[in-house]
Amino acid sequence: MTHATFRTDTSVTKVDRNLGLVLGWAIVSKVDGQPYFDTQGDHIPEESMLKASTEFMQSARTAKAMHSGEQRGSIVFAWPMTEEIAKAYGIDTGGKYGLMVAAKFDDDTLAKFADGSYTGFSIGGLRGEDEEVEE
Repeated sequence: MTHATFRTDTSVTKVDRNLGLVLGWAIVSKVDGQPYFDTQGDHIPEESMLKASTEFMQSARTAKAMHSGEQRGSIVFAWPMTEEIAKAYGIDTGGKYGLMVAAKFDDDTLAKFADGSYTGFSIGGLRGEDEEVEE
C-alpha cells in the first residue's frame, strides 16, 4: 500500500488562558449531514476519524506549532462527535461532526492562539490510498 501525507485545518472555538487550553475541532467529517472537504479537497469520514483518533490518543497525542519543530504541547482531551454519538447523547452540534479536542501548549504557543496569530488546528499524518467510502 502506498501512503500519502495529508493536512486538514480547522478552527479554534475557545482559548482558556487560565487552564492553558486551546479547544476546537481537530477534524471535521460532516457539516449539515454532508461530507466536509477541507481547502485541500480532503474528506475524513467518521469511521476513519474514529479509527485514526483512537490510535493517536493511545500512542502520540503530540501537538506541534504549524507541523514543524519540536513538540509544543499535547492533546489532553479528545471526543469523537459523530452523528450517531451526538444523537445517543441528545447533543445538538449545530450540524458539525468530527473530532473535538483540547490541547495544552507551552506558554509561547498558547499566547499565539490567545492573540489570534494562530486561529486553528492543523492535523497532519499519513494515509493509505484513496478509496471511495459511502456514508
